[in-house]
Amino acid sequence: MSGMFGETRELLSYKSAEWYTPAWIFSALGLQFDLDPASPHDFDTAVPATTKYTVFDNGLKKPWFGRVWLNPPYGKKTPIWMNRMIEHNNGIALVFSRTDAKWFQDSMKAAAGILFISGRIEFIPGHENKHKKSRCGAGTALFAFGPECADSLQLLSNRGFYVGDTARHEGLL
Repeated sequence: MSGMFGETRELLSYKSAEWYTPAWIFSALGLQFDLDPASPHDFDTAVPATTKYTVFDNGLKKPWFGRVWLNPPYGKKTPIWMNRMIEHNNGIALVFSRTDAKWFQDSMKAAAGILFISGRIEFIPGHENKHKKSRCGAGTALFAFGPECADSLQLLSNRGFYVGDTARHEGLL
């Protein structure tokens, strides 16, 4: 039983070390999302989602529904989050462009559209990062799952290189 309280203490002392998605992405997409399963607990983000799961909810274990926005915690669990998005197949995910990683290759095969952002996104720094540069340390890719999300993602094609289903049918993906 003490293990449970130790875990609760750890979660309660959790300080976000995350970087949050800038509002211009959501303005350009013009979509409302039903769920953000990896939302920070200590920061009001620009994500237009009606339901948000935080670290306290564990979005990997809870049900996903509707159109999902996913900016997962980066690191060793990124593949798990992306596999969950592939299974759900309705939403948009923002991740580092790790084209050599198996999870990235699997995501490219499953997605209806992919946008490779030109340059680096300036993310909104979380509490622990408020004095650090907000430009991320790697390129960014946005994956669209489902045709409606792919159509919206294509609206951002002026921000990078967009690859849609057409490329898949022509053998490019």
